[in-house]
Amino acid sequence: MLTEDLTALQIFTGLGPDAASRICASLRTLEFSADDLILNEGESVQALWIILEGRCVVSRSCDVSQQRVLAELKPGDVFGEMSFVRRAPHSASIRAVTDVKVCSYRRSEFLDLLKDDPEAAWRVTSNIADVLAERLRRMDTWVCEIMERPDAEDRRNEWETFRSAVYTNWNF
Repeated sequence: MLTEDLTALQIFTGLGPDAASRICASLRTLEFSADDLILNEGESVQALWIILEGRCVVSRSCDVSQQRVLAELKPGDVFGEMSFVRRAPHSASIRAVTDVKVCSYRRSEFLDLLKDDPEAAWRVTSNIADVLAERLRRMDTWVCEIMERPDAEDRRNEWETFRSAVYTNWNF
C-alpha cells in the first residue's frame, strides 16, 4: 500500500510521511476466498484490518444457530479496531462475501510506533476513537428511531436493559 493511500483512510488521516511509511512497511497483505472466515467472534487477533479489494460481512451470534448480519464492508473499510485498542475477544465475525484482499496492522507494530513516535500513535488512536464514536452516534440515532415507533412501549424493558449495559455509571 502506498503512503498516500494509507493516509486517505480515516484511521490513518493526519499522519506524517515518516509514520505513514513506517506503518506501510509493517502491513501484511492477506487474501481470502469468498465465504472464508477472516475473524471469528470470541477469538482475539490483535490487528487492524483494511479491506483493499472485495466485500465482507460483519455478523454476530444471536443464539446457538443464528448469525445476524450487522454490516457489509467494502474496499477502504477497516475492521478489528475494538480488539486492536482493547485486549478483548472479537465482538463479531468477519466473513468474505467475495474474494478479498486485506492488509493487517498488528498491535505489536503499533506498540513499537507508540514508543518511537507517540504523536503518530496518538493520531491513530484518536482516529479510531472518531470511527467508534461515529458508530455509537449512529446506534443512538437508531435506538431513538426504534423508541419513537408506536410499539415502543412493548420494547421499553429491552431498552432499559440495553441502556444499563451500555451506559453503566452514566448519570441521566
